[in-house]
Amino acid sequence: AAPPALTDVTVRPVDTARHHYERIAFDSGYKPYKGEPGSQRYMSYAANNREYALLLRHRDSRPWLVCIHGTEMGRAALDIAVFRAWHLHNELGLNVVLPVLPMHGPRKRNLPKGAVFPGEDVMDDVHATAQGVWDIRRLLSWIRSQQPDSPIGLYGLSLGGYVASLVASL
Repeated sequence: AAPPALTDVTVRPVDTARHHYERIAFDSGYKPYKGEPGSQRYMSYAANNREYALLLRHRDSRPWLVCIHGTEMGRAALDIAVFRAWHLHNELGLNVVLPVLPMHGPRKRNLPKGAVFPGEDVMDDVHATAQGVWDIRRLLSWIRSQQPDSPIGLYGLSLGGYVASLVASL
């Protein structure tokens, strides 16, 4: 199902000695379909209920690039480096968004031992993939509300490439 449009987003500026960017967060709102196997366990992973992303944007209207990370990423410094986000932003002039997939980065806090995505539990993989697609689609709705006429691209590495292809198919 298509997720509802994203309207309630927290945006916090971050200023370092070298860079200015923003951190955004919003409630995911994802819930598995009623009766799906493993849904009760998956929904107990409370840190997944909140989505986080880094945002490097220009003041004027520019194209957007959503960079979806791979397995064991979802950490600010690593994602910025691997995606060469400052190059994309400063040299190519793009607005860059780096969302965090479920069960990664800050969304993996307090997970039970062995709960990883992707991992051996097939149903956790199914739910995390569905939630990742859901969250990215909600993020895209927010970007469209910010700059309705700007093009948006998806760029994924490894697991992020899989999620990006699923989002593109919808």
